[in-house]
Amino acid sequence: MPSVGLGIAGLGTVAQGVLQIIGRNHRIILERTGIDLRVARVASRSAKPDVDLLGAQFGADLDMLYRDPAVDIVLELIGGEDTARDLIRSALMAGKPVVTANKAVIANSGNQLLGSNAEVPLRFEAAVAGAIPIVQAVQQGLVANQFEHIVGIINGTCNYILTAMAQQGTAFDDALRTAQELGYAEADPTFDVGGIDAAHKLTILLALAFDAQFNLPGVYVEGISHVTPADIRYAGELGYCIKHVGIARRSADGVEARVHPALLPAEQLLANVNDVANAVLVKADAAGHTLFSGPGAGGEATASAVLADVLAIAAGSGARQAQPRRALEYLPIEEIVTAYYLRIPTRDEPGVFARVANALSTHGISIEAAIQKEPRAQQDVVDIVILTGDSREREVDAALAEVRALPQVAGEIARIRVESLE
Repeated sequence: MPSVGLGIAGLGTVAQGVLQIIGRNHRIILERTGIDLRVARVASRSAKPDVDLLGAQFGADLDMLYRDPAVDIVLELIGGEDTARDLIRSALMAGKPVVTANKAVIANSGNQLLGSNAEVPLRFEAAVAGAIPIVQAVQQGLVANQFEHIVGIINGTCNYILTAMAQQGTAFDDALRTAQELGYAEADPTFDVGGIDAAHKLTILLALAFDAQFNLPGVYVEGISHVTPADIRYAGELGYCIKHVGIARRSADGVEARVHPALLPAEQLLANVNDVANAVLVKADAAGHTLFSGPGAGGEATASAVLADVLAIAAGSGARQAQPRRALEYLPIEEIVTAYYLRIPTRDEPGVFARVANALSTHGISIEAAIQKEPRAQQDVVDIVILTGDSREREVDAALAEVRALPQVAGEIARIRVESLE
């Protein structure tokens, strides 16, 4: 039976998950695959005596992971970018296959890394959506298809916060604070709630599905901090849920690549993925719609994806991810066409709705649904909520500039895009 030596970089949550799974499921893996996984070496800045290294040698020198002849596959699980990228490149150049969970490195440097040594596998299933085998699905299970769109809830922190706001009516700041207390959000949550983490993952999915180069700067990115409980409540009245999504779509005008909050129809399965779960909806010409859902983070969940890549390489089916070929032109956000949710705070005066509707109509924007409630006692500002028909974003920008100039508008206008997922 083939024995495969692993060199693990890092001793964080995912690395510990790898060690735990191998220690617990070694026999199962051996019986199913005929592959004897052994951990030959672990490299980390600091030792963790309470972690079982399964007999591996320990040291701080990352270079030993690819120089040690006992190591057959290098697992880059240290996070960050510069050091991780250098380790991946050095290992590939030394002829050692690499498995990584590092989405930032792949999104930013994937083109260079994939071209550094085309004969040696580099795999990164764990970089996108944790335990969900979405990379394998795109590259193998659905490889005969042309992809039309990929829409994903691919950041568990954002999904948890929006779920808490919807189910408990809490404000964003309160939901974020709870997420931090539960360990779902970092002390500095900007990377997650600002949309950057999701943009990294979308960059990877888009490149693989559309046979393109990795192009993180081409992705439009928007976070969730401006979403309010009122927006979530009004969306529910209109039959929608608000989720933070990554969208890669072919359209008549070009390729869309965008990350932002969106109203999703409440009856859609994707709209009912809650808490820290991730989900990816893929539409392809032959397979139609397929939905992949599961834990998008966590030590053992992500480690499961890491080991899937390890075993694919060890079995000889781990051929390197296809070299990205095309440099796609992404559609500017101003040119996308979709429907919009608008919440416009206005003074309670006669004719204000007609003025707003006229401003929208001037720019060719139709109104599909609207909510205008009676003011409560001693309330002189009320929300006008409008769901538009499909409109080009630059026309919506122009219309909202005109609406903001109305003297009856009494605050900041909220705008959230609507996705039908058809």
